[in-house]
Amino acid sequence: MNETEVLISRAETVRIHLDFLDELLSRPEMGAAEAIYASLALRFLIDALPIFARENSLSLLVPAPDLNKVPFDQALFFACGNYNIRGQRVPAHYTFREPGSQSSHRAQFERQMAQSPEILTLVDMKIGNFWQQPCLVVVGNKLSRENSIRYVANKCGGAHYEGDVSKFEKIHQLLTSVGHVLRINGDGMPAVFLEVLGSAWFLLNAPAIIDLRRALTDPN
Repeated sequence: MNETEVLISRAETVRIHLDFLDELLSRPEMGAAEAIYASLALRFLIDALPIFARENSLSLLVPAPDLNKVPFDQALFFACGNYNIRGQRVPAHYTFREPGSQSSHRAQFERQMAQSPEILTLVDMKIGNFWQQPCLVVVGNKLSRENSIRYVANKCGGAHYEGDVSKFEKIHQLLTSVGHVLRINGDGMPAVFLEVLGSAWFLLNAPAIIDLRRALTDPN
């Protein structure tokens, strides 16, 4: 094997990881194992998809929830939701500090609730912006899709975390304190697992990714 040869092309590796995500989300049962496996595939795609898009002059847009007018950064806890798991729609989840009915902060709380719909409008995002979109907020601390994916891949999947170790530990402390706030049918799946699966769902349902998978399956 000479220096320019590789074991497998980037295109084939991208196809394999996207197909694996599709298989995971098609399983009749969804749990921690699927979330962990998804985090490992997504961790690769975070790095590989932008490179692949540049190499092939592709514009990869992902429809994802529009958070522009949502006061999620003021929430005690926020999970983005708006994806489907096992055919069930997962809504956005909000927890604000609720003052008493006579409190001077009551009007602010009511405005926050009014600006926090469970079902959000989707907007097209460039793939890089999609990875950086906040999907969890814990007491004002925003966690992007990339941070959440890398956290699960490292903590549960044995992947190597290249980022700031102190930041990783802070994420761990935050998520372990509220990890079971968001559930599906009482199954008790941690919110960070759900959001990892949600990121996979948004990616696989993006028209640009659907077209890409079709092209990778049948390059002719």
